[in-house]
Amino acid sequence: MNKYLSGALFGVLLGTLPLSLSGDTANATVTATWNVDSYQSFNKGESDAAFVTSLGQVRPGWAVDHTELDFDNAWSAVRADDGTVYIGSDEEATIYKVKGNKVSKLASVGDAVAVVSLALAKDGTLYAGTMPDGEVWAINTQTGKAKELATLKDAETVWSLQLTDSGLYAGTGPEGLLYQIDTKKGSTTLAFDSEDKRIMSLLATGDNAIWIGTSDNALVFRHDLKTKKTRAIADFAGNEVSSMVEWQGNVIVAANDMAPGSSTGFKSKESVDKAAKKEGAGHKAKMPKEGTKPGADPAPNASIEPLAKSLRKGKGAIYRVRGDGKLTQLHALTNSYFSSLAVNSKGQIFAGAANKGQVFMVDIDDSVSTVLDVDQRYIADIMVDKSDKIHFTTGDSAGLYQSSGKAKSSRYTSDVFDAKTPSRFGRLVWHSEGSFSIETRSGNIEKPGMGWSAWQTPSNPLRGMGDMTRGKVQSPPGRYFQYRVRFGADEKAVLSKTKLFYLPANTATRVNGATIEAESKLHGVVTLPAPKAHSPTLKLKWDISNSDDDKTVYELSIRRQGDARYRPIFTGTSPLSKDEFKWNTETTPDGYYRLKITASDHLANSNDRALTSSFTTPLFAVDNERPKIAGVNVRYPNASARASDALSTINEMAFSVDDGPWQIGAPSDGIFDDQSEVLSIDLPSGLAKGTHSLAIRVLDSAGNMGSSTTSFSL
Repeated sequence: MNKYLSGALFGVLLGTLPLSLSGDTANATVTATWNVDSYQSFNKGESDAAFVTSLGQVRPGWAVDHTELDFDNAWSAVRADDGTVYIGSDEEATIYKVKGNKVSKLASVGDAVAVVSLALAKDGTLYAGTMPDGEVWAINTQTGKAKELATLKDAETVWSLQLTDSGLYAGTGPEGLLYQIDTKKGSTTLAFDSEDKRIMSLLATGDNAIWIGTSDNALVFRHDLKTKKTRAIADFAGNEVSSMVEWQGNVIVAANDMAPGSSTGFKSKESVDKAAKKEGAGHKAKMPKEGTKPGADPAPNASIEPLAKSLRKGKGAIYRVRGDGKLTQLHALTNSYFSSLAVNSKGQIFAGAANKGQVFMVDIDDSVSTVLDVDQRYIADIMVDKSDKIHFTTGDSAGLYQSSGKAKSSRYTSDVFDAKTPSRFGRLVWHSEGSFSIETRSGNIEKPGMGWSAWQTPSNPLRGMGDMTRGKVQSPPGRYFQYRVRFGADEKAVLSKTKLFYLPANTATRVNGATIEAESKLHGVVTLPAPKAHSPTLKLKWDISNSDDDKTVYELSIRRQGDARYRPIFTGTSPLSKDEFKWNTETTPDGYYRLKITASDHLANSNDRALTSSFTTPLFAVDNERPKIAGVNVRYPNASARASDALSTINEMAFSVDDGPWQIGAPSDGIFDDQSEVLSIDLPSGLAKGTHSLAIRVLDSAGNMGSSTTSFSL
């Protein structure tokens, strides 16, 4: 027997033993609830022509008609009052005309590569800015006749155009120059030098000014059209101001922080250098935590969702900017950036995401929603008509989307709720405005569909205080639950909170296994000169499974081998709720025992519904008795004795002559493997004549020590 396998560890993890169960398998008496009342929880569901706001509301969405365009990239777009949309492309610098669903070519301009910017005058004249020759063209929208209006000095690209009462203004690159163009004569005047690389966006405001947004330093200027003076308004930490709109005297600005090395969306074919700013310069956007708001998305896995080569990586934010430069952040995107802005007559702001194919809405209460999500990734230009319907173009796989009003069919389907155990469903409570229908279904497999119940309407819906309605769920018991909302003709319908009451089936806390370990461990070698004192304490620990997280208490009991009944172990005046206990066995008779651990959840359930389970260990030893040494016989230079123990094997022996140092000894057969061992001792040679003493001590496998002393004469 290997003496290093001592008896200090009496038990091992006992996971293969059967578990005995007792008690009722009825439901737990504590009613549970499932609450959906935030953006995070609502956003786990699926929306079909509906959208979820950052306030945790579900609203019906809009229907949009999609018109495919027979060219690759849409660079710019404007919409006339009669609904005609003009789109600039990079197909031989052609401008397309879309009326309803009919697409036709309006004009091609010069030898340019692309029509990067457009502006539409009240008389129907369409102005187009080109790349790479820095030209501005005037197109008659009735005849399609194109005429070169101006070639701008030191300009390669006309990034932006803006009509004012003072004429046409053009923002250019790569020198960041603003030009004023006389639309009748074609003469040009340098109005402002931004000392940046590009003027990406221009906005004429109601106070007779034009606002200027630049790249690569993401600066905003206000140029007074009367005084011709220009004042810096804002400096953003990113490197691009892509779009601006006005609302009630404030300017809404989209500022982006672009990753270097590609192109600025579909507005550049050259690499845009990272803005050369000092660390901390400019106003830095505050990014929302992942999943807390629309657009606060985790970084995409490139292997799953590769980014189109023509799209840059970046992040962006929208601000409300006052004329004195005060900024208020309205929204931010963590893994995308803003390409275009528009505002309707109500003050609702619409913002296109450049590589997500999403249109966000910032409502008048500053709540944010993802109102549209399309297959194409780049929202190029957003337009709002007089009836507040939105229209937008997509840059990649060019397309035009036009809103036709509220969707005829809007639906929201909740996430699948897992009750963790079969449950009975009580009432569903929902907070709402307006009218819509709500239905529920249940099942016992995670994926809805085959084997689930049919959709059913809650019975006896009762309108309560405020906007609360409650109805009895008709879906049968099951582990999984789901509801759906179908919006009808009511455009103002809102779902803002749901709460499901359910009664989960109670499940017993299972004890899977246990370990029983002596507090004082042996490691196979006697510690010289003295071993560690034996402790009668055993450390008990057990592994559990508690699927419903009910509060559980434990009772411990033991049965000695040969006895008929278990007797309890006193664990204290309060119920034992930990999965471990230190048991002092000092008053427990030596012998072999089994430990039974009984788990009960009666503190979380009524007595008639509480469940118990128990686990019984294999035999283990309780041994606090010292081993005995007898028959000591000295025949110099040898000595012998017999060590014995009633329960445990003899594990180690040491001896000392004349109070000298302790020396390790061995049994006569060299192996400690029995409860009784003959000890064989080789005494030191050269002892002087006279009386000498011999001390012997032994340890059993439980760590108990026995000793004996005798005298002998030479």
